[in-house]
Amino acid sequence: MTRRRRAARRRKAPPRTLRQWWTIARASGIGALAAAAMALLWVGHGYWPDALHLPFVAAAAVAALCGVSILWITAMDFARNGARGSRLAPIRAFDVALGLLLAGPALYALRALLRDGWLP
Repeated sequence: MTRRRRAARRRKAPPRTLRQWWTIARASGIGALAAAAMALLWVGHGYWPDALHLPFVAAAAVAALCGVSILWITAMDFARNGARGSRLAPIRAFDVALGLLLAGPALYALRALLRDGWLP
């Protein structure tokens, strides 16, 4: 086996801190699942509000947290690295759009529940 093949098979060391572990990709996946669950629970929340209240609030909170964290990670990337070129501009625009898409409806739903007295 050549040296190049051995080097290609090495695995990267596991992330040691939460900052290394929590990435935009991870937040996007978890946030998309939480937003899909929130959308499904929203339909049922109108019919069975007592039974589906806690799962709906939990899904909305996770989706909002993921959306805000995507926006935060993107903002920190802009602050640290500035404009790194025209190749990353569409990717960062997509990150901002996805962060707003996840955080906006979830925070709106949580605000409406708070206003209506469903949250303490």
